[in-house]
Amino acid sequence: MTADAPLYPPRVTPAPKPLRFPLNLIKLVRDSLELIPAQAYQEHVVIAPGPPRMAFFTGPEALKTLLQSRRHEFPKGRLQNSSLEPLMGRPMLSSEGDEWRWQRGVAAPLFGHEELMQYGPVMSAAAEATVENWRAAAPGAVHYINRDMLRAAFRVISHTMLVGGAEDALLEIEKGHADYYKSANWWVLYSLLGLPNWLPRPGGRSMREQVSRIRQAITRIVTERDGGGTKDTDLLGRMRAAFDPETGRRMSDQLLADNIISFLVAGYDTTALSLTWTLYLISQSPEWEARMLDEVRAVVGSGPVSSAHFKSLVVTQQVYNESLRLFPTAPIIVRDIVRDEEIDGVFVRAGTIGLIPIYAVHRHQRYWTDPDRFDPGRFSAANPVRPTRYQFLPFGAGPRICIGAAFAMIEATIMLATFVRAAHFETAPDFRPQPTARMFLFPKHELPMRVTLRV
Repeated sequence: MTADAPLYPPRVTPAPKPLRFPLNLIKLVRDSLELIPAQAYQEHVVIAPGPPRMAFFTGPEALKTLLQSRRHEFPKGRLQNSSLEPLMGRPMLSSEGDEWRWQRGVAAPLFGHEELMQYGPVMSAAAEATVENWRAAAPGAVHYINRDMLRAAFRVISHTMLVGGAEDALLEIEKGHADYYKSANWWVLYSLLGLPNWLPRPGGRSMREQVSRIRQAITRIVTERDGGGTKDTDLLGRMRAAFDPETGRRMSDQLLADNIISFLVAGYDTTALSLTWTLYLISQSPEWEARMLDEVRAVVGSGPVSSAHFKSLVVTQQVYNESLRLFPTAPIIVRDIVRDEEIDGVFVRAGTIGLIPIYAVHRHQRYWTDPDRFDPGRFSAANPVRPTRYQFLPFGAGPRICIGAAFAMIEATIMLATFVRAAHFETAPDFRPQPTARMFLFPKHELPMRVTLRV
């Protein structure tokens, strides 16, 4: 591929019209992105009559209504929460109202910008360790980049969230990782049909066993903490010591375990997947690879990439944002429609499953020029047509925006700068990783890439 050739990465082919039963449930199990009809990439609100009845919201006004101006009237989807509850319990991620508000108040100060900048050395060290693993292999060896990015993100999590004594728990999360998500859509289907979690289903036994191991391991770590010592410098220790500034309330051991699991699972996967997709895009775009490399060499030089370099790595962040646009790692958000509503001029019946398909929002034909093209310049400060708040929302929007968004941006920027300065990435000429949604946005198969270390 030449530097001037436009890049159109693999995409999901949308259903030509809203799907009905049973095809909609078949698509849900296979790949939930295939539920999104073509109209959702062109219109503001699209109703799929079902059953079950679904509404796809992709217009900025509809999204603002659901996520900001009337957010209290549209709770997080029961379907999504019931699918996550066996593993995560009732953390901030799936709580509502006062329960969400006080948990967010406890955790938010721990994710402030200055707080997060101190984790730069951990992020840089994780990236450098990955480079050393590549260096130890044969020159130009092929690596499964998706696995390498999981290990790199795993290292960051293990050195920021649970420092010391957490290796067993983290290994439980890593173990059986791919198989767990391979069956996740069956879990969603059972929740949709109101079937109990214990009923047999493909991959169900393996998922239940892993849930049990993870919860036991994290709960043990939480209950063994004595509130003192150096371990309290990690996020778990600091959350244990934090309290609601209004009421003085602290998190119980169970609630701490629920939140730590949600941070570990959601943060670990989404960062690893976003790095995987970004390295793939870089491998296909010599022009942007060169621009990133020039920037890193000019800004950082030959030393470790640090938090101090974050703001100056502008091109690197443009590339990462464009990757998040094309491949949002959390591709669908669910909201419940609890009463008859008119949303952005469209009548939506009570009981409808409200879907915010971030994947389609980011490729909407009305709001993006040439939406399927890879073009990091969209995010340049010099671009007169930059995306608005409700056109680009890889971490959600409104008060419930992902609490770890800034953490993820800093981590990804440091890691990508380290990787691009150290190595050149290539895929086989005919290889095109197909995006597929199983809770998160995965490549359908593993992503092998030839890694050539720079001199």
